[in-house]
Amino acid sequence: MPCRQPVWRRGEIVVRRDRTSEIIGIKTRGGSATNGAFASYTLDALKREWDKLSVNREVPSDFYIIRAVTILEVFTRARIGMLVDLGKDYAKRATDLLKDYRIDFDLVQSVYGRTIALGNIVAHSVQINSFGQIVDHFKVLLEFDLSDRLAKAVDRWETEVKKKPSCPIIPVYASMAAQLKRLFELRHILCHELPKKAVYSRNEISDLLGHAVTFADALQNVLNFEMYGLTPLTQTEMNIDAGRRLRSKEHELEALIESIRSEISWADGEIGTLQISQETWKAYRDAYCEFSTWLNRGGSIRSTLWAGRARDITEQRIAQVRSWKEHRSSL
Repeated sequence: MPCRQPVWRRGEIVVRRDRTSEIIGIKTRGGSATNGAFASYTLDALKREWDKLSVNREVPSDFYIIRAVTILEVFTRARIGMLVDLGKDYAKRATDLLKDYRIDFDLVQSVYGRTIALGNIVAHSVQINSFGQIVDHFKVLLEFDLSDRLAKAVDRWETEVKKKPSCPIIPVYASMAAQLKRLFELRHILCHELPKKAVYSRNEISDLLGHAVTFADALQNVLNFEMYGLTPLTQTEMNIDAGRRLRSKEHELEALIESIRSEISWADGEIGTLQISQETWKAYRDAYCEFSTWLNRGGSIRSTLWAGRARDITEQRIAQVRSWKEHRSSL
């Protein structure tokens, strides 16, 4: 349930949403950012489950319609948040999505204190009640015709690794759009009305879910390219790329440490504590990466996971050391 706060206004109590608590609650439960990462896989699993169980008339069909739209909504909010936090250009465009939104003081404090990112605020403030709204939101952030990109999107794994002919993920965009529009409309009816007659046929559901899968797959491909470019596909390529990105952050940290050393006299004991701190941190980082990837030992993916963990911790270390340096300079 949305968190509410009582507010006094002209002698009466007006209930206001506590968006800060709502967003923190979603993050705590692992929503959006994690659950919406691979919507096409989740939707495909949902479709396979329905195809297997649909012969049993006692299986509630409404659930699959409502669940499919929920997955698309969570995925959309997750990717909107990621885009907004990716760079200032996206953040600037996001203001068009917040024209009618009032940011309260608690949210400002949370952003300043890094409890909540700007992307969280935008993602959980936009309306996602129809397929058209999803397309429109991304069109604002990306500044290109998303429909055209979706219609032309291809599966890189199929074409680059499996060497199959290049075919659009979405065979006919207009048909997919019509089915997704109907899917959202059905969810609205099921959740907000009490229809006396059936508003859909059970035979429709598999097709509706199938279109949801292709849409999510195509959108993932478009957004991944927009955000990360031509990312590696094979495990060997992923390992090499992860190692390269880790080394880049390590070089950034080394340059930062060297700049501090050049400002501190070697006769000063402070340089010694910095050296000890850095050596202890490095030992901790490597030990933690060994621990957190232990279950993947022997697998080719461990190198990618190890480097990814190490890169995240190194980024945190860079922020800590940079903050310390700025504080020292201000004294």
